[in-house]
Amino acid sequence: MKTKVAVETFGCRLNLFESDGIMGQIMASDSYETTQDADQAEVIVVNTCTVTDQADVKNRQLIQKAHKKNPNAKIVVTGCYAQTDPDELKALPGVALVVGNDRKAHLLELIQKTLYSDSLLAGGIDEIEALEARDTVLKSFGPSSVFDYGNVVPQGHTRAYLKIQDGCDRKCTYCKIPQARGSGISRSFSDVIEHARMLDEKRVPEIVLTGVNLGWYRSDFEGSQEKFPALVRGILETLKYARLRLSSIEPCDVDDELAELSTHPKFCDFLHVPLQSGSREILKRMRRTYNPESFRKRLETVRKRNPDIFLGTDVITGFPGETDSHFEETVKLCQDLEMANIHAFPFSPRRGTLAASMTDRPVLAVVRARMEILKNLKNSGYATYAEKFVGRVRDAVIEKEGEALTDNFLRLKFVPTAGTARGRLRSFKIERIENGMLYSMPL
Repeated sequence: MKTKVAVETFGCRLNLFESDGIMGQIMASDSYETTQDADQAEVIVVNTCTVTDQADVKNRQLIQKAHKKNPNAKIVVTGCYAQTDPDELKALPGVALVVGNDRKAHLLELIQKTLYSDSLLAGGIDEIEALEARDTVLKSFGPSSVFDYGNVVPQGHTRAYLKIQDGCDRKCTYCKIPQARGSGISRSFSDVIEHARMLDEKRVPEIVLTGVNLGWYRSDFEGSQEKFPALVRGILETLKYARLRLSSIEPCDVDDELAELSTHPKFCDFLHVPLQSGSREILKRMRRTYNPESFRKRLETVRKRNPDIFLGTDVITGFPGETDSHFEETVKLCQDLEMANIHAFPFSPRRGTLAASMTDRPVLAVVRARMEILKNLKNSGYATYAEKFVGRVRDAVIEKEGEALTDNFLRLKFVPTAGTARGRLRSFKIERIENGMLYSMPL
């Protein structure tokens, strides 16, 4: 009888991609099988995130809850939190194994050797023979590990996440991700193109490119080094059915070439470009590699070429030293650029980062007030953007009965009809907006 394994995932699209790879490996195994019921699982894999303190709290809460509900299960923790703080996780009741990102691709092998082997190593994971390097995380979750999607991709999603790059060499003062993901590394050009082609042939409606820093993609191919724009162009030329979405792109990688690529009919009219702050002074304290003026110019370049594009961003408020004036600069820049979405975070000091030692932080009440302002700005920005599309037709992926997501990130309500099954790509006419919701008709 096969061992039942449940996979729980926190955090970014990278983790979703890697969890899908883990699921694929489980399904291809003779010893394990997947289950969506963690209460009945014999092994529970928790793929963690550590981008904020709150993420760490949620990881621990899920592990504790899983152990309480299923005390006989062996809990295996992997992901970013497992990479940066393994000892904290090993101390939690029920945790049988902690596997960092650098060995995530070998998760099943490590489970077998440390939890189910008759000759369990006394030292556990640290004494296992040397495994391959970090690039196996890219290779092992490539086309060979992807199972037959049909019209629905793994983990219940309606789109496929395609990882092209991992790690980051930036030194942002607030960010713990380089500790969790290591330095930058890219997947091979030919492997990515082949993976995209295979997903397209399976009629996956949308492919989302993921990575810690997409614009840093580099790969030697046919005697030359191909960079991110060349990869995007290659994927777009490969696709016949699916559309392509970028998960997030750094400001310095938004240029004339990307603006032109965004007009391709297979490129989703969507860019998410992290701002973090509209203050030159705060950006310097964050060690970001742009300033408000260059950020504005780059996004205006894209919008001039592609007026319909949905522009979203990330903002951190409450960063050490942020005054009311600094915050007002952030708000004004978001207003001027007509951001359709603002993913706002309160500053979270992460152990081991330079910003964690900065003590001049705004008080909690001020941060909460600023978060509320950003929330209202987000809602008004989305409404203003959405209003432009009433009466127009957009393609959308059907996410569940009566709901779909357009290529330009508008969420639609509609009356289900024949041919509107989940995971299908259809055209919709947007008819009206009521209480912030867009109502539409499938064509």
